[in-house]
Amino acid sequence: MQRRILVVDDQESIQYFLRKTLESEGYAVQGVGDLAEARAHLARELPDGIVLDLKLPDGSGMELLDEIRQLDHSPPVIMMTAFGDVESSVRAMKLGAFDYVNKPIRLEELVALLDRAIDEKPVFAATIDGAEFSELFREMPGIIPSASPCMHEVYELVRLLGVSGSSTVLLTGESGVGKDVIANLVHLNSVRRDHALLEINCASLPESLLESELFGHEKGAFTDAISEKVGLLQLANRGTLFLDEIGEMSLPVQVKLLRVLEKMSFRRVGGIKDITVDVRIVAATNRDLRREVQRGTFREDLFYRLNVLPVEVPTLRDRPEDIPLLADHFLKIFSQRFGKSFTGLSEAAVRKLRDYGWPGNIRELKNLMERVTLLKDGDLLQPEQIPLGNTSGDETDDVIRQIERAITDAIPDDGLDFEGLMQDIERSLIEKAFRAADGNQSRTAKLLRLNRDKLRYRMKNFELL
Repeated sequence: MQRRILVVDDQESIQYFLRKTLESEGYAVQGVGDLAEARAHLARELPDGIVLDLKLPDGSGMELLDEIRQLDHSPPVIMMTAFGDVESSVRAMKLGAFDYVNKPIRLEELVALLDRAIDEKPVFAATIDGAEFSELFREMPGIIPSASPCMHEVYELVRLLGVSGSSTVLLTGESGVGKDVIANLVHLNSVRRDHALLEINCASLPESLLESELFGHEKGAFTDAISEKVGLLQLANRGTLFLDEIGEMSLPVQVKLLRVLEKMSFRRVGGIKDITVDVRIVAATNRDLRREVQRGTFREDLFYRLNVLPVEVPTLRDRPEDIPLLADHFLKIFSQRFGKSFTGLSEAAVRKLRDYGWPGNIRELKNLMERVTLLKDGDLLQPEQIPLGNTSGDETDDVIRQIERAITDAIPDDGLDFEGLMQDIERSLIEKAFRAADGNQSRTAKLLRLNRDKLRYRMKNFELL
């Protein structure tokens, strides 16, 4: 059965142009020229998809988009906007458009979007009240217990994001808040759940290696390219690719990623063939990307492409009611892993945990519970067993003094080597943590709250490996 498309545009030439193109791709196309005609058509029958112009003679396409989202079994809408009209494009996505295309329209992009939109059959979900939501999110795969209203909002956003498995998601928040956990939730609660979720930390690799990991490379593309390599974008086809710390991505790689988001195609390093993929991008950062755009370190067009569906993950300080829940959750996980008998936390232990500031957020709490469970014994965890306020020990005191001297001492007339000073401090911290961990890289990474790949990269730079 042919899939039916409604084209809403006041220019007959565009209607004709799109009708001929889409009919050649197997679609049945009906064209109308204004909002009134579109409403009349929708009252008679619902198409499988709608291509909707933003500016129409009798009003804005946004009005019709808002009406469509109220319909039962509402069809996916692809908005047509003027080139460079980023504000309208973002607003359309927030109102529920599946995606948007800029005029002049790239036909292959529009056809690919329609195919994806109709195959996924997105629907608009109504907002639900707190009681209904509490029942619903308990059933969400990968959920972590929360009593916090601000986390309930995040979980509801995740549920709504699952309605369409294609729109790009940008997760923001401090280090350690659990952006990777939310990325996993987005994937598990979408139509892509049965396919791969792959992850890469954009800060853990230099530019050339990151490009090769993302896009792959052809044999002979560079000196060490002794064989063809399939990149993560291709491996994640029909699934989700999580780009952590995207604010660290270099400008040249940003350009290539933008092309993927616009066309869902790319070329391998050293390649000449376009590879088409169907992958959802979930990106995360602890940086203020708007500020990075102003500084010129992050592309504005890429930011707007990523920021269509932003999700801010709250700090642990903003959700104090979750501290005992999460602590108990981690305590039981690690008790089982290490064969310990902890059954919970005493009231005094809970008070101590809630009084702490948690600069490292959930990651710090999780690491603390792992360390406590491994080193202590008992049934109920007691406050004296929790080493808060001194978790870093005294080993970094001299490094802290070095930093303080650099800040408080007068800068010499001939200046100072800022990069060299920062490298000395970083190397010193890594060396001390490495010794404290008895040469164990995984434990060193935990002490420094770095992922292992990032630690190895930095240790190699300092010739510590």
